[in-house]
Amino acid sequence: MAENNENITITVVERRGKRGGDYGHRIGDVYDYARDAGRLCPWMLTVANMYISKLKDGQKFTREGLPENSVTFCCPDPRVMNIFQIVYTGKIEKNKVNE
Repeated sequence: MAENNENITITVVERRGKRGGDYGHRIGDVYDYARDAGRLCPWMLTVANMYISKLKDGQKFTREGLPENSVTFCCPDPRVMNIFQIVYTGKIEKNKVNE
């Protein structure tokens, strides 16, 4: 894992459809990215890492009702649709987006 992965939480906020994922994520589960990444679905992490890098760079996502420095997305596994929320509370590393 990359450095400076503290201050990142990933929460399961919704599931659409009847089937659960292979990793057993349930609505309400909260994961500390730096500590729990090995317990997370690799399909989901592929997408999460793209959003995490953008949040660290200062990218703002406009999703109604979400806290600042957060984003929601769904797992790309076509057999399940778990919806996750990432919240990043760390220091903005590059801030290229807002230059």
